[in-house]
Amino acid sequence: MAKVRLNKYIASAGICSRRKADEMIEQGLVNVNGKRVSELGYLVSEKDKVFIEGKLIHPLKHEYYRFYKPAGYITTADDEKGRKTIYDILPEELHKLNPVGRLDRESTGLIILTNDGELINELTHPSVKIQKVYIVSINGRIKIILIKWLLVLKLNLTKRLMQRLKF
Repeated sequence: MAKVRLNKYIASAGICSRRKADEMIEQGLVNVNGKRVSELGYLVSEKDKVFIEGKLIHPLKHEYYRFYKPAGYITTADDEKGRKTIYDILPEELHKLNPVGRLDRESTGLIILTNDGELINELTHPSVKIQKVYIVSINGRIKIILIKWLLVLKLNLTKRLMQRLKF
């Protein structure tokens, strides 16, 4: 492991975000190899022993899971409206993982669950332009005006979907 910033090391241990780690460093709560560190940007390696409030920490091993989200569940850990979440159907040991992106409540599809915050940021940050593909099924008939509207919005309706639609 190359040297990394102390705040990133702390965040990779699942303790808190990088910003919160910076606050902890500034407050003098972090020791590296027995010495208090209050310098932001301090670099550590895997050989260093990092303590927060006297407790030794280690970076987490990254975990990645594929999860097929069924309809009727929202992609969040906690919902103030009391709706069902994906965590209601996931095993307890996966509750520490976060979804990469989200799907609407009635949408179904693949979600990646991980504790790799860097990957989540790389895949979901607005500055990263990752193309997404959606397959849409429609029950009943659809009016031609709606299809034209969707095309104006640059949605990619495939030839197969167009053949299945009945005007």
